[in-house]
Amino acid sequence: MVKQVRALERGLDLLEVLNENDGADIAWLAERADLPRGTAYRMMETLIAKGFVAKGSNAATYWLTRRVRALSDGYGAESLMVQTAGPFLDQLCEKTQWPVSLTLPLGIKMVVRAHTDASTPLVLVKIPIGHSVSMINSAAGLAYLANCTEHQRTVLLDLIFESPATDAFEQALRDRAVVDTVIRETREQGYSFLATDGTHAAMGVPILLDDQPVAALSVRYFTSAISKFEAAKLHLKWARETATGIAESWLEAQNQS
Repeated sequence: MVKQVRALERGLDLLEVLNENDGADIAWLAERADLPRGTAYRMMETLIAKGFVAKGSNAATYWLTRRVRALSDGYGAESLMVQTAGPFLDQLCEKTQWPVSLTLPLGIKMVVRAHTDASTPLVLVKIPIGHSVSMINSAAGLAYLANCTEHQRTVLLDLIFESPATDAFEQALRDRAVVDTVIRETREQGYSFLATDGTHAAMGVPILLDDQPVAALSVRYFTSAISKFEAAKLHLKWARETATGIAESWLEAQNQS
């Protein structure tokens, strides 16, 4: 029996783990790949040197590169958007000083694919990459729903209301008339704002491509520090510019690939 090369197996394990969650940090990668943190770090540096992985702009996250296409299908349109969005999220966080998240739709949920939680002290609870939440239970989801076509929105809302609620807060939102009103207001004002508990709130804006939502951007706040109207006055313009920049850069990157 031919002896397997353990180091190669570990390197491929790391690529597999990163393929599942582009933008992860070294602690998360090491845990998921069941490796000592030092070993994982050295392997990631080797993959960077070989051109298969790149570090994020804050040097705390790792991303697959286009060279991975020669090995797998992991580098798809979604991963490309996440990688493209990184510098824009950092810039918005630097301007607002509040944590910023990029979420993408998956069925009737929104999934956090990138955030700037490590770049600001204004975070009480860090959201893990891959965290999902119902579309009606997040500012990002409401911003996404408000910009869908009427038919898409109806289908998604029907599915949401037919599915079991994930927590008490979402259960409290299970009023179709209330949700319809919130979505209409979101569409009219161009952004969403949702206080998820007595401590946290978020403002959401859609990321549009050909006038269709492909993702959403959210800025998270302490409810004791800022109101809906203050958030919009201070940060809405920057958030919209960031969303537009992500969409344009993503489209350009797709055309070049």
